Amino acid sequence: MALVMFSCRATGPFIMFRETAERIFKEIGMPFVETGAIPSEDLPDVLKRLEEAEARARALVKAREEMEEKRLRGLSYDEERRRIEDGEAAEDEKKDRETIHLYQRTAPLKDMIKRAIRHDEAIMWGKP
Repeated sequence: MALVMFSCRATGPFIMFRETAERIFKEIGMPFVETGAIPSEDLPDVLKRLEEAEARARALVKAREEMEEKRLRGLSYDEERRRIEDGEAAEDEKKDRETIHLYQRTAPLKDMIKRAIRHDEAIMWGKP
């Protein structure tokens, strides 16, 4: 797995997986390149798009959780018991615990963008 390091004079650097960075850039409508920068004047628009992407991701997670809750509430006692015996319930719980959602993965970039805006600095990224 390849890594990408984001840096800015206004804050310390951080590293994320390239796949995660590509996904974030796709969500905010920016092309991902190996090495690049976002000028300080573009950061408010990028922050707005990032917050919109987070809101969409949160809504999707909430909708999935509501669907799963509705499905589980519709199970009879025997169906739920069979599900537990078959290990499906434990498997679902493990999957839910291990899932890190997009809105959680964007936190360091969002913080960096906010600080960069305050200090009128650009954000750069590339290989660590």
